[in-house]
Amino acid sequence: MTARKRILTAMRRGMPDRVPVIPDISNMVPARLTGKPFWDIYLHENPALDEAYVNAVKYFGIDGWYIYDNATMYEQPAWKQKIIHTAKDELHVRRWVETPFGELEEVMCYPVSDPPWAMSGMVKDIGTDFPKLRWYLEQKALDAITKNRNKIGEQGIYGVAIETFMGFWVWAREGGSMQAIQDFFQQPEKMPLIRDTYLEFVERAAKRILQDKPDEILIAGSSSSLSLSSPKIYREYDLPAIKIISSLCNEAGVLCHQQTCGKSRQIVEMNYRETAVNVMEPLERPPGGDVDLAEVKQKFGDKFCLKGNVNTFETMLNGSVEDVKREAMACIDAAGKEGGFILSTGDQCGRDTPDENLFALVEVAKTYGRYPMDRSL
Repeated sequence: MTARKRILTAMRRGMPDRVPVIPDISNMVPARLTGKPFWDIYLHENPALDEAYVNAVKYFGIDGWYIYDNATMYEQPAWKQKIIHTAKDELHVRRWVETPFGELEEVMCYPVSDPPWAMSGMVKDIGTDFPKLRWYLEQKALDAITKNRNKIGEQGIYGVAIETFMGFWVWAREGGSMQAIQDFFQQPEKMPLIRDTYLEFVERAAKRILQDKPDEILIAGSSSSLSLSSPKIYREYDLPAIKIISSLCNEAGVLCHQQTCGKSRQIVEMNYRETAVNVMEPLERPPGGDVDLAEVKQKFGDKFCLKGNVNTFETMLNGSVEDVKREAMACIDAAGKEGGFILSTGDQCGRDTPDENLFALVEVAKTYGRYPMDRSL
């Protein structure tokens, strides 16, 4: 099987030739492998992050997962930017776009060996800045968003991402996740309007994306983790968007895949009962999460393909090759029987994850993860 066919078979809860293996190395590991300052990749696109990732797919021999086209963050109209501070270990960049309500602006820090982060977010004052952001969302036609679909080819699947509500609000809000959570308590009268504005965008974006028939729509939900948020916020603010996206995907015959790290056991159950999501990941185990892979396979495996959940810091970053092999085999034993499982990591692999540990994960999938699985032999 090609990697693409292998993944799609598993995501449809089928049994491919072997368990697909997709460690989450979407950012830091590919950037490290270039040997360049990280700002070359994230700011100057030399090479672009998606190209660095495709090279990493080839290097490690993994099944690829292209997720670099994000409708929420898609820059339309284009932003202007200017480097405003240069040091040996970081660059500061002012970024802005003109709107009828004034400039929508952020300041980004680009470290030499870490991904960028927002020093100053777009929405500093909701009353002043949210109209600018709402106008900006309304301008996104998304007609060219799938232009990169052939970059991964048969080496993996091509997905277009849409953020959950919390993913959207944490991305836009000055102060990041901490201020985004405080807004529900400090400005509760404003949050339903922000949610409803974003839901309008979500529905329009999903419909436009589905016209181009990607392999999947990824619901990017790291900020919806119950390690940060709460079941009440998830139900009232995230779940409506997830219902819209997954229902439209189901009608179009396109897979819907949700990524929510950290504590997600309650989210898995809510999605199982109330949405048309097809794939859930990364199903983190303690201490970072609260998911028992065998338990969710037994209870929810009749609907979901499960993707996960080798621990990223205890095992992938700090463990030995034998530790990686042992945990990877345990994951396959817990959830791999009869298909519908993708071997992956519990979240993003750290920058300094040893190459040999990633190679070990791949080796287990290609040997121990072969179907049919008859452990009695």
